[in-house]
This record gives sequence, C-alpha cells and structure tokens, in this order.
Amino acid sequence: MKRALALISAPLTLAACATVPVADGEALSARLERDIGASPFWARDATAEEQTRDQVAAILARPLSADAAVQIALLNNPRVTAAFEGLGVARADFMDAALPSPPFLHFMELRPQDGDPNVLKYGIGFDLSRLVTLPAALGSAEGAREAARAEATAELLGVASQARGAWIDYAQARQIADLMAQAAETADAAAAAADALLAAGNIAQVERDREALFAAEIGIANAQAQAALVPAHEKLIAALALRPEQAQLLISLERLPPPPNTPIARQDLESRVIGASTDLAVAMGALQAARADQSISWLTSLLPGLAAESERERDDGGWKEGFGLSWMAPLFDLGGADRLRRASTERRATALAEALDLELRAEARTRLAQAEAARQIALTRRTVILPLSADVFDGAVRDFNAMEIGILQLLQERRARLEAGRATIAATADYWRAQAALDLLLAGARRTEAAPLSAPAAGARAPDPGH
Repeated sequence: MKRALALISAPLTLAACATVPVADGEALSARLERDIGASPFWARDATAEEQTRDQVAAILARPLSADAAVQIALLNNPRVTAAFEGLGVARADFMDAALPSPPFLHFMELRPQDGDPNVLKYGIGFDLSRLVTLPAALGSAEGAREAARAEATAELLGVASQARGAWIDYAQARQIADLMAQAAETADAAAAAADALLAAGNIAQVERDREALFAAEIGIANAQAQAALVPAHEKLIAALALRPEQAQLLISLERLPPPPNTPIARQDLESRVIGASTDLAVAMGALQAARADQSISWLTSLLPGLAAESERERDDGGWKEGFGLSWMAPLFDLGGADRLRRASTERRATALAEALDLELRAEARTRLAQAEAARQIALTRRTVILPLSADVFDGAVRDFNAMEIGILQLLQERRARLEAGRATIAATADYWRAQAALDLLLAGARRTEAAPLSAPAAGARAPDPGH
C-alpha cells in the first residue's frame, strides 16, 4: 500500500509544476523577429494590453509602411493571443499524455442479513500498460507538442502575411485613386477649355464632344477608383485588428517602394524552405507520434488494459490481502486490428512527410521564379515604359499644337499615358505580393489565399475615347 501511495504522489507532484508556457512563447517571438523582422507580443493581463495599445498608437503616428503594418498586427490582432494560448493547450495535452493513468480505488462494506459481522474490503489498482508504455507515450506526446508549436508559428505568420497583403492592396488602391483623381481633374480642365474654344469658333463641335466624352468616362473611372478604396481600407483595418479609436489614427500611408534593381538571389533556397516549414514540422511531429505508438503496438494489442491490483479484506475479524493482474483478453482478433491501425498510421505519416518535402521544394522554385519575373516586369514598366509614354505624350501635345494631329489622336495618347501609370502601379504591387509570398515561404508558412487581380483592383482602367 505504501508503494501504491508513492506512485499516486508522483503524478500529483508533476501536475503541480504546470505553468503557462512563457518560454515557448518567447522562443516563438524570437523566431518571428529573426525571420520577418517583427515580434508578436503575448498580452496576458490588462497592463500588457495597455502597453500594446500605446505601441500601436505610436506606430500609427507615422506614415504606415508594410513592415509597420505587420508589427501592428502582431501586437494588436486577437489571433496572436489565440495562437499563444494554443501553446498552453499543447502543454496541457503533453502533460496529460505523459503522466501515468491515475490509480483506481474501490471501497465496499457488506452487511450480512443474518447478523454476521460486516465484511469490509478495499483495494487499489494501476494501469500497468500505461505505465510500461510511458516512454513511448512521452515520445508521442512530444511529437504532438512539436506539431502544436509549428501550428502556432504558422498562425502568427498568417497574421503577418494578411497584414502585409492588406497593406499592399490598400497602397495600390490609394496610388491608383490618386492617379485617377489627377487624371479626372486634368480631363475636366481640358473639357472646359474645349467649351471655350468651341464658343470662340476655334474648334469643331465633334472635337469638343470628344473632350467631354473623355472627361465623363475618366470621371466614372475615378469614381470607381475612389470607391475601391473603401474595401481595401476596411481589409487593412481588419488585418491589423484596429479598434475604432485606433482606426481614426490611420491617416497616412507610405507609397509602394520601387522594385530592387538587382536580381533576387536566395542561397540554399530549398534547404532553407524545408528547414523552416511549419507544415513539414507538423507532419514530422505526427510521424514521431506514429512511430512511438507503433513501437508499443505489440503490448497494447495483446495486453490491452493490463492492470495491477491490490486488495485487502476483513472477514470474521481477520484481514486478508492479495495482489493480482487483470487485462482484456483479445480473443477474437488477437489485437490484429490495433496493430494494423498503428502500422498504417505510421506508413501514412511517412508518405505524407515525403510528399510534402517534394511539394515544398517545387513551390520554393516556383515562388522564386514568380518573384523574379514580377521584379523584372515592374522594373521595365517603371524605368522604360512609363518614361517613354510621357515622352510620346509630350510629342503628341506638340504635334497637336502644330495642328499635325487631331484631338482624337491626342486623347488616345493621353489614355496610353494614363494606362502606363496605372499598369506601373499594378506591376509594382504584383512584385511586392510575389516577394511577400517568397519571404513567407522562407519564414516557414505557405500563402493559401489567392492574390487579388491587380489590373481591375482599383477600377482605374481608362476608357478608350470614341467607343
């Protein structure tokens, strides 16, 4: 009995050591700081929440950049707290799986009806199968815990990715809206000038009508671009989890940075992606757990529910005590179903991990190629097409003033110049989306949501005059 009580006290002592997994949270924060340059914060009390609000307000006091948006999301979004609390759930699951089963106790007093003395019996038992398989259970629980850490990391990277993507979308919508507002103002001025020229008899009615038609169509495109700001703005607010009083502080935004001039170089790209992948970490955690379970399948299948029991009984004024074993005898299948299940689970986990390794390598090469292609396109539009479109338009203005071309040709060149500006903004945003997807993969996560179509995103495509 004394040994039994000692076994009872050991799990209770271990359970008393349960604490909030602060160290796990700190390690996770350090990883994100290293990989994406922003650190999440686990606000566990009202004081910490107040500190995060002050930090967010300080960041919003400056024009918002993509990196600042990521930092705000990691400070402000409740999903960050949910991910950190998931670490606490994982630790609790680990402790539950790693501890022996609690002893089962029974106590009974029998009162004979014929007046004989009462019979008192009590006993204690332990789940021997759980105790014997405890090392394997520890390995399985550690695999599950590693998978939980990887899932928490992926959740935080997802918060950061959504914030960066929302910032890119809003920055693109903002710049296109500014471009279309300028174009609409210019078109209205040109239409007013055409009215004056028509009144003076210097141009024909058809030329004035073409200017008015162009101004009206540009006005519609401008209205569409301004309207597109609303969902982009709300998407950014949601990604940053800004409260109403915080959203009021979001008044300025940095412009999309230009693409770099140098090609994207990533040394050891595939190995870095494989080493950082949270998906693969989850798969490897599941594989570790499956292998641990498989290693003890012979015992759990042939001796399920193996238990040691001790009983003491008082009868006729004397005490009797004894020890014994109990188990559920697998008479029908000799544990074959359990062994098959565990073996298939291990082989399945192995196959999934191997498949994921191949998929990640292919995705790494694809993301790099996409980002480099987007960089080249954006750079060409910014450094070649946009300046050339300005030169062509300036030449068309000179030709129009010299009466070598008509208003229709001038409007076509004006439309081409506007389209070049819009396409440059869209191509720049496309590059930063592709770069963000590559960086996210290198940090350990994969982008699952589809990137928005950049061309019609701001509703700013200029109309073709005369159609």
